[in-house]
Amino acid sequence: MTPAQQTINRFLVDVFNDVLRHEEENLAKGPYKNLSVSEMHVLEAVESAGEAETMSELATRLRVTASTLTVAVKTLEAKGYLVRRRPDEDRRKVIVGLTDSARAALARHAAFHEQLIHQVSDRLTDRQMDQLADTLRQIHGFFSNIQ
Repeated sequence: MTPAQQTINRFLVDVFNDVLRHEEENLAKGPYKNLSVSEMHVLEAVESAGEAETMSELATRLRVTASTLTVAVKTLEAKGYLVRRRPDEDRRKVIVGLTDSARAALARHAAFHEQLIHQVSDRLTDRQMDQLADTLRQIHGFFSNIQ
């Protein structure tokens, strides 16, 4: 690898680990310490899908197996963050919905992310923020297309 590639590699690894650590620490010290980061990400996926998405659609979007999602949903249901229901029009499907506790946990987690972004944006000019956003969009596109 070139020195620039080594720097980018180290950056990606370090940033991923740093954000994950900060998320874990934030969850551990708050009122939702019974949630893991991966469980919070499941809640975020359910929130963004609304109640129109089935378990299999949700698993596909999260890029996990249906059985992995089922375990996570059962755990989150037992903790009081999710509810499962079968729609009257097709009892074979399972729809997952958020509880009020999940909505409160998501609001707190969103505030945590806003705080992180403000800490970054306060140190950069508007032009630098635009350049960073464009670069990160390109990097995300690359990672989204890896098979």
